[in-house]
Amino acid sequence: MRPIAVILLVVAVLAAGLAAFLAKRWVDAESARQDGGGPATAEVLVAAREIQVGAVLQAGDLRYDKWPLSAASPRLLIKAGADDPMVTVVGSVARFAMADGEPVTLAGVFKQEGAGLLAGMLGPGMRAVSVAITNPSAVSGFITPGDRVDVVLGADVTRSDNQASNDTIVKFAAETLLEDIRVLAIDQQFARGNNAAAIQGKTATLEVTPKQAELLTTAGLIGQLSLALRSTANPVATDAGVNKEPFTPDTEASRALKSLHEGKTSAPEPEPAAPTRRRGRGGASVKINRGGDISNKSF
Repeated sequence: MRPIAVILLVVAVLAAGLAAFLAKRWVDAESARQDGGGPATAEVLVAAREIQVGAVLQAGDLRYDKWPLSAASPRLLIKAGADDPMVTVVGSVARFAMADGEPVTLAGVFKQEGAGLLAGMLGPGMRAVSVAITNPSAVSGFITPGDRVDVVLGADVTRSDNQASNDTIVKFAAETLLEDIRVLAIDQQFARGNNAAAIQGKTATLEVTPKQAELLTTAGLIGQLSLALRSTANPVATDAGVNKEPFTPDTEASRALKSLHEGKTSAPEPEPAAPTRRRGRGGASVKINRGGDISNKSF
C-alpha cells in the first residue's frame, strides 16, 4: 500500500473519532440540560384562572408554575417534596382579586372559619367603615369593590357679618378628606360582578385606619361625603393655575359669588349721620307752670 494512502486512512480515522467525541459531548450536554442541569427552578403556586375577591378557592382554581429559583421570594408558596401548599390553600377565601398566573400568598387568603368575610378581607390593623352614597356622590354607580377612591367633604358654613342687622352670608366649601382609599364593598356586594357592571348602592364600605375612621364619622356630621374615583394608572395630578389652598370655597367655584363678595367687603358701609336738631316748630319744647298758668315753650 502506498504511504500516501496510509496517511489518508489515518487522518480519516482520527477525524471520525473526533467527530464521534464531539457528538457524544453534545448529546451528554443536552441530556443534562433536560434532566435539570440548567438554571434551578421552583414550583410556585399560582392562580389557574381569574379569581374574584371573596371566592372560596378550589383545587381547579390553582396550579403550579416553574419559576427561576432566584425569582421565588420567601413570601411565595413553593412545592418542595412532600410539602404541598395547595392542600393548605384549598378552602380558603380570596382576600384580593387575582389574575390568571398571579402567585398565591398566605397574605392574600384567609380561613373563613376564623373570621367573617369582611373581617378577613381587611389588612392588618385596618378598619371597615360604611358611608352613605348616592348616584351623584359615587360616580353614578361606576365605583365598584376593589377600586381606589378619594373622599371629598362638602359643607356649608354660616356666619354673621353684622349681628345688629342679621345680615347673614352662607358660604360653601369642599376639601379632600382622605386619599387612595380601597373600596371593600358596595352595599353587601364584595365583587365587581359581570363585566364590572355599575352597582347602584346606598352605602360604600371603605378600608381605613382607626384615625381615618374617626375623621369619616366626624365629617359625616359636618356635611356631605362624595367619592372621587382614582385612575388605575395613578398618574400625578396636574393642577397648574389652580388655587393651592387645601380646600375650595364657593367664591373660587363661582365668579359671580366672588364678585358679590368682593363688592360687599371691599368698601365699608357709610356710618349713619348723626341726627340734626331743628329749631322752631317741631323742635324740642318745655312745659312751664307759673302758679297754675301752664304754657309751652319751643326751642
